[in-house]
Amino acid sequence: MKHKRSLALFALVAVPSLIFTTPTTSASAAGISANSKTTYIYNYNYYYYNSNVSNVIQLINNINDTASSFQPTLEAANKAYNALTETEKQYVTNYSTLSNHQQTRVAYRRLATQIEEKLASVESSSINYYQNVIETRDWYNTLNAAQKSFISADTQKILTSSIAPNTSVDKVVNKIQLLNSSRISFHKDVAEARAEYNALRRFSNVSFPSGTEKLLLDAEQLVLKDKAAAKEVENAIAALSPKTSTNQDVQAVKTAFEALTPVQQQLVPNVGTLVDYVNGKYKLPAKGSTIKTPILSDTAAAPGKNTAMSKSRNTYKAKINVADSEISTERFVLTTKANMTVIVPPLGTLVNGDAGVMDIQLTRNLNRITFQATLNKKPVEFVADMEIIIENLPKDASIVRINEFGDHEPASYSVNDNQHIIQTKTSGTFQIIRN
Repeated sequence: MKHKRSLALFALVAVPSLIFTTPTTSASAAGISANSKTTYIYNYNYYYYNSNVSNVIQLINNINDTASSFQPTLEAANKAYNALTETEKQYVTNYSTLSNHQQTRVAYRRLATQIEEKLASVESSSINYYQNVIETRDWYNTLNAAQKSFISADTQKILTSSIAPNTSVDKVVNKIQLLNSSRISFHKDVAEARAEYNALRRFSNVSFPSGTEKLLLDAEQLVLKDKAAAKEVENAIAALSPKTSTNQDVQAVKTAFEALTPVQQQLVPNVGTLVDYVNGKYKLPAKGSTIKTPILSDTAAAPGKNTAMSKSRNTYKAKINVADSEISTERFVLTTKANMTVIVPPLGTLVNGDAGVMDIQLTRNLNRITFQATLNKKPVEFVADMEIIIENLPKDASIVRINEFGDHEPASYSVNDNQHIIQTKTSGTFQIIRN
């Protein structure tokens, strides 16, 4: 009898397929999946069915990280898994799935915190509050149900409720009409007016009186000019050096700062440095004892690239930095919106030995074109030709140069398809003759 029992045990060990046969009673009735065969635990030379392990496996399979039930189902699976013995835990074959869901929960909590912090970043009394709510709501709407479940009830209530901009058309129109470029708070006033205007236009079905946005755009252009003027002085102050700058240099920067409006002056962050120089904090070298460091423009054209010239009425302007560090073998291509392009040759072909900012100016009045290129307010000359390209002139049109006495002189130009190309090494005024 004992011998027969040993043979039976040997048969179980030798034929693994028999070990995992699904029971025909309780296990089959419960509808256990293919994973259920892992719920048979080997112990003391035989396998037995373990309902605790089977339950944990099924709880893990029930977790859906995109559903609103994600948190409770994950908690249930975690709780059941932690209740297993160490031996039972070894037979939970989908534990890696549970671990991945735990990492997902950490990511969802972090995302919920970011959304709640963004919503709280703007006070409810602020003019930007409504726009911030809309932006946060757009973000919230990209989340799945599981991610949304990590966001607090108070935050969800705000993001799913209807709110209106805390401003009105009359208030915005009045604010725009009262914008004053001489007020110290001008830039702040413009920014607030733009925020309120955008809030009403974007989120409300309203219309504004004709010309309202034009007033706002004009004010914003003044803001840009203020910033550009302040930036030039800021760069000039930054260029001052106790080793290379003279008292005359400091006085020139001081004069430039004083020429700014009060609104522009408050935009110069390093004015304290200028005060130190003016008050004699540094011992400066005498005039002419050192090479002057040129003050360059941060809005200058880049060599080898197209640069749009700024426009004021019929005049287009651009700047080119001239210094040892700026010398390049690339040309400057300056474009306009008036079918005209200026090509400036590489700075290595510049005759002038000075350094600083070259000012390029192109003016067209009907058929007269005036071109100026100056460096430190002095006319420049190149060894190579500067080119002024004019498009869409009649092919039989000709071009002459007008001298200082108003007389016509021959001009160097060529015609290429629909382009007339003026070649000149210096500034000049040119007349288009339509035959």
